[in-house]
Amino acid sequence: MTATERSLGIMARCQGSHFVDKGYYKKLTLYGRKHGIHVFVFSPRQVNFSTRMVKGFEYRNGSWYAKDFPIPAFIYDRCFVGPSYRHYKPFVEKLQNDHNITFLGHGLSGKWQVHQMLAKSSLLAPLLPPTAIFSYPVLHATLQKYGAAIIKPMAGTHGIGVVRIKEMRSGYEASGRNRDNKPFTRRILDTAGLKSFVSVFTAGRKFLVQPYLELHTPDGTPFDVRVLVQKNGQGKWATTGKAVRLGDKRSITSNLHGGGKATPLASFLPLHFTSAKAARIEQTINRVAEELPRFLEESHGRLVELGIDIGIDTAGNVWIIEVNSRPGRTVFRMIDDPTAQLHSITQPVRYAHYLMKERVGG
Repeated sequence: MTATERSLGIMARCQGSHFVDKGYYKKLTLYGRKHGIHVFVFSPRQVNFSTRMVKGFEYRNGSWYAKDFPIPAFIYDRCFVGPSYRHYKPFVEKLQNDHNITFLGHGLSGKWQVHQMLAKSSLLAPLLPPTAIFSYPVLHATLQKYGAAIIKPMAGTHGIGVVRIKEMRSGYEASGRNRDNKPFTRRILDTAGLKSFVSVFTAGRKFLVQPYLELHTPDGTPFDVRVLVQKNGQGKWATTGKAVRLGDKRSITSNLHGGGKATPLASFLPLHFTSAKAARIEQTINRVAEELPRFLEESHGRLVELGIDIGIDTAGNVWIIEVNSRPGRTVFRMIDDPTAQLHSITQPVRYAHYLMKERVGG
């Protein structure tokens, strides 16, 4: 196998030498090096398809250095989707269509597409909250039926732009996080005010509408369960870890970027549910972790890892809230789970190693 065939490029959104998750990529590089895999970071916008070279960054001797590399044989896609993703998309697609390159996994396209795929599973469909593409009549109907609704951006991360709209005695209350991820609460007097608020808030972006689910502890702390599933060195799905993310009481989401905390699932459930209910909840979560990656992969194509966000309402019902194909790992450091933390970093390299052996064997 040539050096290029043993290269793993981490595709990220780089602004010059600035890119997020440097600590994670450093660990990937060092772990890859131990296994004879050359890891570097690059932007899809810096690929020269005629010379088959790419400008990227390599970690060595304690620092990141800029360098020109041959286009890697394997790509780990960490290009987060968001409003500016359109500047990267054509370059990403060109790489995906290149027969000499193997992607460890292809990023999921958006919340609505994922919802439609999962709705085809008889096991998973009952765990999906009713979801529709946002329009004012749909929001109005949801509020009439449930009394409260959530609107969320189709292509959003970190809980940014997620808003709860609640019917009040005198009008409505909107609370959530704005585009700068700052929490806000606003009282709205009437339907005309609501219409005006949502049309300004959603302008230029596509949103989804769901009923608001009571996903909080008895004292009003919002929480969800993050389950990280990854392909291992045998090319099989395995659960790396499960952790509860607890949000700020003033927030409606439990996102860590909004100042949340984390705790292990096993110690959290008995505090809030009877032992029978806690056991049933954990059983359902394990079933989702086993079924969802395989099912999603059948519809979507190859995936390497998934962060599955699971909500548990006050009655103990389990809901699939979101599935992310570029998950973070901070939560396992926060709950001090060294095994999950180590696996979360090493599994993508192990899976790349498995694919490299497959390519040679095949």
